[in-house]
Amino acid sequence: MQRFISWNVASVRARWLNVERLVKTYHPDILALQEIKATADTFPFFETEALGYHAYISGQKGFNGVALLSKEPLTDIKDNLLNESGDELQARFIQGNIGGITVISVYVPNGNPPEKDPTDTTRLQYKLRWFDVLQNHLKSLSGPVVCMGDFNVIEKDTDVYNPAAYRTNALMVLEVRTAFQGLLKLPLEEAIRLKHPEEHYYSFWDFQMRAWEKNYGMLLDRILLTPDLALKVQDAGVLKEVRSWMKTSDHAPVFMTIK
Repeated sequence: MQRFISWNVASVRARWLNVERLVKTYHPDILALQEIKATADTFPFFETEALGYHAYISGQKGFNGVALLSKEPLTDIKDNLLNESGDELQARFIQGNIGGITVISVYVPNGNPPEKDPTDTTRLQYKLRWFDVLQNHLKSLSGPVVCMGDFNVIEKDTDVYNPAAYRTNALMVLEVRTAFQGLLKLPLEEAIRLKHPEEHYYSFWDFQMRAWEKNYGMLLDRILLTPDLALKVQDAGVLKEVRSWMKTSDHAPVFMTIK
């Protein structure tokens, strides 16, 4: 049995005790992290090794950043995505291989405009280009794939506590939903819906508005996998209790186990 966990940790250094607790509680074989906000100089490699994990990161100072932690060494590391297309490079993608499975951690751009200029669509256009490049990259891969992370998409109205409030938000606009659904048509399966098609899950509760206490949540974090692996999924869901830990992230981890 293999356990995969993905977590937008919102700063790996600020939340390291929670990362440590997560690993010791749930013992993932692969842990994908997003928004690590660390570089190779500041990532806690020594502490990760002490937990029995190998760490691979694509880092950026103060922003973004993704990582893969694995009990076994990964091979064929790829730590970028957009620079090949000439776009601005941000640390949002890392890929490795273990036992013939390609594992990927992604942190999709948010896409909402800056507060000072709500009409600026530059970030949204960047998000859509990022999705295009990701889709083309996934299409180019062969063999089993697990792509997990913070996709910054509210795919369905049931994935958010108040859909009407987010109709024009870059998490939910039609172009973004369509881009995400393009990944599913590759085809890729979504692990949580695969095992719990009728249940509603949230993975993010904002630090504002007492969102956690009121359950004002949304499902932003996903584990996508190729159909060959989908046949092996035993369970998937959200580790909601992690959101209640002290000094934790505003995201809860999502998980999947395969036989």
